[in-house]
Amino acid sequence: MNDQSLANPFSSAFRTSSALLVFLVATSAFILVPSLLLLLIPVAAVTLIWMVFRWPMIALGLVLAFMPIDFMAIALGKFFGFPHMTVVSVCDKEVPLLLLAVILWKRNGFQPAAADWFLLASLAIAAVRTVLGGTVVGLWLDFNFVIPYLVGRMTVLTEAQEQMWARCAVWIMGVLSVLGLIEVFIIGEVPRTLLYAAIGSEGTDEGLSASFHAAGFTGLREAATTVGPNGFGAFCMIALILWWVYCRNPLPASMVAVGLVCSLTRSAWVGTAAAIPFLAILMKQNKRFFLYATVGLSLFVASIPILGLADFITNNRTGQEESAESHQEKILGGLQFVVEHPLGAGNEKLSPGQGEVNNVGAFETTYPQLAAEYGIAVVLLFAGFLFSALRSVWQEKNRLGHAAAGILVSMSMVMVVTLPLNDRRLACWALFPIGLAIRSSISQKTSLAANPERRLA
Repeated sequence: MNDQSLANPFSSAFRTSSALLVFLVATSAFILVPSLLLLLIPVAAVTLIWMVFRWPMIALGLVLAFMPIDFMAIALGKFFGFPHMTVVSVCDKEVPLLLLAVILWKRNGFQPAAADWFLLASLAIAAVRTVLGGTVVGLWLDFNFVIPYLVGRMTVLTEAQEQMWARCAVWIMGVLSVLGLIEVFIIGEVPRTLLYAAIGSEGTDEGLSASFHAAGFTGLREAATTVGPNGFGAFCMIALILWWVYCRNPLPASMVAVGLVCSLTRSAWVGTAAAIPFLAILMKQNKRFFLYATVGLSLFVASIPILGLADFITNNRTGQEESAESHQEKILGGLQFVVEHPLGAGNEKLSPGQGEVNNVGAFETTYPQLAAEYGIAVVLLFAGFLFSALRSVWQEKNRLGHAAAGILVSMSMVMVVTLPLNDRRLACWALFPIGLAIRSSISQKTSLAANPERRLA
């Protein structure tokens, strides 16, 4: 008998049905006997590890695609009383990414670049400062972005995969932007207020925090499925950069642009306004830029009375917006605090003038925040990392290098006034392409060194 005759045509369906049956029985048992959760945790952990090892690139794509909705999924799980959602939050981000870093390192190897040494030195000094005075949790929150960057440094994608992943990212944010408009214009802020009050996030029984509102704007700033409007605006900014480099369809771009406008995130507006012209010049797409800029500005001006943005824009134009003044005060206060504490004050608590505040909300700006916590040397090395990374991806004359350069330019500007890298989900979308582009740049240099005749091609 040959192998074909021994193969049962129903074996695949049987295995699938058996796995589904086991899952249903385990779920039913857990509902009836909650203590069986202790048995399900190791099963889930083994399944997760097996899937990551079996299909690493699919797992990586799914993790990145899940990031914009991860917060809302975890928040809803906490709201409905599902246990151990904090552990689940780690297991759908950091744990798979660390596993993927190891797997891809074994598969693709690793060759350090100048940007890696700057980042490693910055992290090492911050770790030493934490030992002298600080908490490991604070260090983890401040440098969690290293994990997706490391994964990007280990990953190799084909041009077809780059194209597909970029388009998926743009469409994901386009769909979320449209869905977020339903909350802004139809549902209102009551459901999110109740959710945030229940999980202890940015809301109380009296309403959402001030970050969801803006002076001169009576409506609700769009946040879709992310933590808040600032993070959502940065997600939209990155999606528009990817669209400019990889896509031509104006539909998803218009969907994302509407979400960016309704987020009222000025830092993301400025980052996008800087990155897109920069990419247009870099990619020699001046005609395309002027066309979209003209159409976009015309539609934005026409939407001002519809969205009720007139007072908001007037306040910002005349410098009367309270949050802008607050940002300026906190940046100046942070710089003054850094001058007084050149070696940092630790990441546990800071004293910027009035009492002691937690490190997350001390200055609300990345550069003074890092310097105040860990010292001037750390922020200088971090700036060296950004410039070195930009230099590496600038030399890449392909779409991946252009996308990474745009993200670096825009994120560097956003970090002047906010703390985007503290958002672990946003950091995945921002740092993974940068690490991926640096990896590609090193691989290309190695290939040219091994085959000098390719330079003439």
